[in-house]
Amino acid sequence: MKSLAIDSASSCISIAARNEEKTVLLSLDIGMRQSEKILPAIVKVLDEAELLPQDLDFSCLCLGPGSFTGLRLSFAALKAIQLSHTIPIYGIPTLAALAHPYKAWPGAVVPCIDAKKHRFYTAVYRNGVECTAPCDIECKELVTFLDSEEKVLCTGPDAKMCMEEIKSLKPDYDCSIIDVHSSNTALSLLDIAYEMHCRGDKPLEEYEGPVYIRPSEAEESLLSKHS
Repeated sequence: MKSLAIDSASSCISIAARNEEKTVLLSLDIGMRQSEKILPAIVKVLDEAELLPQDLDFSCLCLGPGSFTGLRLSFAALKAIQLSHTIPIYGIPTLAALAHPYKAWPGAVVPCIDAKKHRFYTAVYRNGVECTAPCDIECKELVTFLDSEEKVLCTGPDAKMCMEEIKSLKPDYDCSIIDVHSSNTALSLLDIAYEMHCRGDKPLEEYEGPVYIRPSEAEESLLSKHS
């Protein structure tokens, strides 16, 4: 199977390509320069995997939540390939991709992305099952979804920050941390999308874009002007 994945939900974007048994991975922690580097990075990864865009069976990306600008970058890049070569795109919720490697964890898995304003994009997974929908909340609300008797695993790009806040609110909670960078998430995207492709799941429609669970600052400003 030949596939391409992009995770651009956080400040460190990652691109992975798989050509049968060969997998190539590139991570770029370059902040505001993502827009100028993402296309050359895709070309580099495909070249190293000995693939052309038209060779792909599918591509995949993080649907969101995450960085507004980052998510738009990956959608724009993969939509261009889709339009040029009719390559299907599978969209995978960011938090599900972050939690995916820890389905066997004996407790709650809490993927975390800093949403600023003292809030997190997060959800709670147990045995690989989503127990709370992706949300944009403060830690004092997040801890109400957790059981004091269970082991809690915080993961994702901002796991350390989230765990520290949980421990400040609930010092007796049994919390662990795996500070996952986006490179791990890109590999999870490839695995999840492969399962979707084999099941015959429906890829994204041409008109579908990122899933935001919070309005952007521009949208909030516009709403405030009309309220």
